[in-house]
Amino acid sequence: MIRHLTLALAATTAFASASTAELRETGKKLSDSHKDAVVWLSVLAKTSMGAEGEVPAQVKAALAGQDKEEKSEITGTVIDASGLIVTALGGLDKSSMVDGQTVNTPMGPIKLKAQSEIKEIKVILADGSEVPADLVMKDEDLGLAFIKVRSDSEEAKGVEFKAIDLADSAPGALLDECIALGRLDESLNREPSLLTTEISGLTVRPRMFYRVNTDAIGCPVFLASGKLLGISVLRQPKGGGSRNGQIQVTPVILPAADVAKIAAQAKEAKPAAPAPAAEAPAAEEKPAGE
Repeated sequence: MIRHLTLALAATTAFASASTAELRETGKKLSDSHKDAVVWLSVLAKTSMGAEGEVPAQVKAALAGQDKEEKSEITGTVIDASGLIVTALGGLDKSSMVDGQTVNTPMGPIKLKAQSEIKEIKVILADGSEVPADLVMKDEDLGLAFIKVRSDSEEAKGVEFKAIDLADSAPGALLDECIALGRLDESLNREPSLLTTEISGLTVRPRMFYRVNTDAIGCPVFLASGKLLGISVLRQPKGGGSRNGQIQVTPVILPAADVAKIAAQAKEAKPAAPAPAAEAPAAEEKPAGE
């Protein structure tokens, strides 16, 4: 009996090793094909904080003291060769994770108000060069933000963007093996990263989300078959509350099919807050009136 058990364990171990080796090989192929589709985004934003209703003066002062303008970075995924990039709204716009949240204070619960003004976005390419871009659409319900490269900029000339195909996707099931692509930060030379993991949970209502262990936010996650599972985003807790005074956010994978529906609109969208080019439409109206 011990001999049979030993043989069974050996067979199981061999199968697991073969499966792991195959998954790793698939991961390497996916990384070779799609590593350039994962980029860093440098974001300059001004965030303002407040609270709804009547709140003590000291609380107002404390919130106002958190108003600041700062630079941050978040990874994103190129989804169209024109330079359309999707990322997690919660990573790009920190205020989206705070606005409407209720926090408990010694003076009672307070509902926070927060908003961010995105002043500048630059796409950091694999070679370290930067290309200006604009926020063209965001979906707070799905937690998505879409960035479009300024294709007419001097920095964008000659740059080719390699995109993943959102349509080449498939749904996943509990415990399905996954491969998460990412990119290391500046301190590690922004090299591509790769992680093998699995679907540890899934939410069906009000919409489908997969729970996958990955810290690469705004990046693609693939199934072992090589099909795209979805894009990693950040979700707020149901009810908009906090725990121990801290806003809780959860990284989840939004199915590729859901991303694709919004991406179709984002391709045609214009910058949400045009920069210097804001006066261009006025100049174009002259021929129409002649």
